[in-house]
Amino acid sequence: MRKLLMATGGPLCLIIAACSTPPGPDIESARTAFEQARSADAARYAPESMQSAQAAWSQLQSELDAQSGRWMKQYDQTRTLATRAKDAAEKARGDAQIARARVDSEEIERKKVAAERSRIRASAVRVSGPVRPPHKIKDVAPLYPAIARSARIDGTVQLEATVGQDGKVVGTRVLQSVPMLDQAAIDAVQQWQYEPATRNGKPVPVVMKVNVTFQK
Repeated sequence: MRKLLMATGGPLCLIIAACSTPPGPDIESARTAFEQARSADAARYAPESMQSAQAAWSQLQSELDAQSGRWMKQYDQTRTLATRAKDAAEKARGDAQIARARVDSEEIERKKVAAERSRIRASAVRVSGPVRPPHKIKDVAPLYPAIARSARIDGTVQLEATVGQDGKVVGTRVLQSVPMLDQAAIDAVQQWQYEPATRNGKPVPVVMKVNVTFQK
């Protein structure tokens, strides 16, 4: 190859030398970005973006493999693919970080809600004496499970419901079960809303029995 370059003249030699220089920094930047995306668990938190990054990285690898088998190498396409792979990986990492922050925030909120509901259930009182019972202001009918209807199962599910100071149902417990109907009853009751119970004019959380009836 050296003899050929000398015979064909200086300008061509320079052109071939320039074209044969692989874009190492571009490739390394793409590799680093891809590894950072993997470290950010993008496959879990941003799977679509990570798939795009993986595809871009695979295209870059295929181009490098193709160039390795060529006598006269041309790396313009390699540079383009390296930039594309880097951008895709950086997007995957960014999307993963955003999604992970959202998941963490939602988990914190779920724990706060669960803790608050536990506190309400612990402080709830029975409806009796000076406690004025809550008044239902939003009723949601249960969805009759098709399998239970086909089996001609009906009856009344009795639940113990905890109603918070804001009138929302924060907990349920089955007292009288009807096979195949319990969950439908719970799902309905959890959507009910009340004017809260009061004691001495102030809202208080209460525990009370509620019935959900299913008729064929």
